[in-house]
Amino acid sequence: MWAQSKISLSLAVMCLALGSSVTRTSAFSLLGPVQPWMQSSNGVIYPGDIGGPMELTNEYRWNVPVVTYGFDKSFLDFFGTNGVAAVESAIRILNDLPPASSMVLTNYWLISQQVNHSTQAQSLVDLKSQALSMLLEQLGMTQPTRNIYVIRDWFPDIFPNPSQASIGVAGMPIFYESDPYGIDWGTYWFGTPGNITNFIEGFNFDPETLEPSAYVNNIGYGGEFHPNVPLGNVWTAPYSFDPFSPIYTTVTEFAYSAGCFYNGLTRDDVGGLRYLISTNNVNYETLLPDIRGVGTNSFVNGAWRPGVDKITFVPHSIGLLPGTFLPMTNQFVDLYITNGITTHQQLQRVTTRPDFLFSAGNDTLRSGTTNWINNAILNNNLAGAGPGIIQPPVLISFQKAGSFFNNWSSYLPPVTWSEDLVQDYSVVWGSFSGSTNALISYPAPQNGNVSLLVRVMLRHANSDPNNFNSFEWSPTSQAGTVYALQTSTNLSTWNTLFAVTNNGSVCTYQNVNANSSSRFYRLTSQ
Repeated sequence: MWAQSKISLSLAVMCLALGSSVTRTSAFSLLGPVQPWMQSSNGVIYPGDIGGPMELTNEYRWNVPVVTYGFDKSFLDFFGTNGVAAVESAIRILNDLPPASSMVLTNYWLISQQVNHSTQAQSLVDLKSQALSMLLEQLGMTQPTRNIYVIRDWFPDIFPNPSQASIGVAGMPIFYESDPYGIDWGTYWFGTPGNITNFIEGFNFDPETLEPSAYVNNIGYGGEFHPNVPLGNVWTAPYSFDPFSPIYTTVTEFAYSAGCFYNGLTRDDVGGLRYLISTNNVNYETLLPDIRGVGTNSFVNGAWRPGVDKITFVPHSIGLLPGTFLPMTNQFVDLYITNGITTHQQLQRVTTRPDFLFSAGNDTLRSGTTNWINNAILNNNLAGAGPGIIQPPVLISFQKAGSFFNNWSSYLPPVTWSEDLVQDYSVVWGSFSGSTNALISYPAPQNGNVSLLVRVMLRHANSDPNNFNSFEWSPTSQAGTVYALQTSTNLSTWNTLFAVTNNGSVCTYQNVNANSSSRFYRLTSQ
């Protein structure tokens, strides 16, 4: 996050749209490829984002009713059969959803996150919950709370003149309050329909009315507007109107920590999926390249198509060796509209690898949106950001999470700084619920030779907060071998910072306030 300047403007949003008596209680946000206006400087794109928020009707979705999934050898080796079961439990939540045409949103929780205090004390992060969030993202959804207020354009040369600004959440007035440092910006009202200048725009849509909303799962949000004029950066930070209510309630928020888990989808998660694949949502779409007519039959490719109504995940056919796959054929009925008449055709799709492949690696990664197909022109939306279709393959890779040690250069009396004081903040993958079932932690038991990755990240005390120098060791040894990370300032006297056992995971050491003019590190086996 950028450093905040002395200017901090509060945004207070009224609960009702002007001229309307309808309370906005829910909302979802749509994901698509990053557009030119989406920049880190206006707070739209954060590090690690795979896409950006889409306007309504610019959505991206799957247009096949059956998708396949599988696990590669790295996943099977690290997470084992329990990890497979955890991911499949997330997939089961999606498969158990009714068709979009039968979804009743009030049948779903407003909050589905719970806390297991035993696993919280053990710093376990639920693998199933992470998988569920990533699956929703790859179905075309993104964080709704973050996208209630999106800064569409940011011109630091015209700030601070609020009269240049407007709010794009149609009908939702916003006023800028006095600055806490005593600068009175005055009060300005904007946002009447037809008076949108794209300064701030709402990318959060009520699943019933499809209008922009300042609510997520029945929780209303205001926002703080944080400009950093010298650096030309700006961002918005949402906050709940009710200080006692939870925030970031949807599964799409990726807002979980140690001990937290989702026991299902929330109302707004389901509302977003319902919109995407609804049979009432008709777009001009082409089919995936590997789709053919059954037998030698010809087929219609580009056409106006309703949503598929339901998406089902099925395991991909596996080969003889772990993590290998065989060709697989799925047949399905495709609906399209021609001359105002809904027509169907029998199609088949032959795949040689899973649409969704789960893996394990040195970092948590997932496929981006750059290969998603933009059909804006076909939909008479010239130069638009969408609508479009999502096409495979999708890779979801979980970091082989292990030990995490942080050196905060803690202040110790008398007035000295210690770079040798290390605190253990280890967070590892686990599988758990609210029941009394046995807790599972990962990795699965390792045998034989395995590789441990030790990553060292250093940042000088006075440097850019995001500017790290890093290096890595990747020793291979018998599982259970103990290594020590040691440091020295003279290459003769070495101090052990911590010890770590090789279980095939990733160990990270981070020193965010290094002060020594010269310091050395080494990794030794014990």
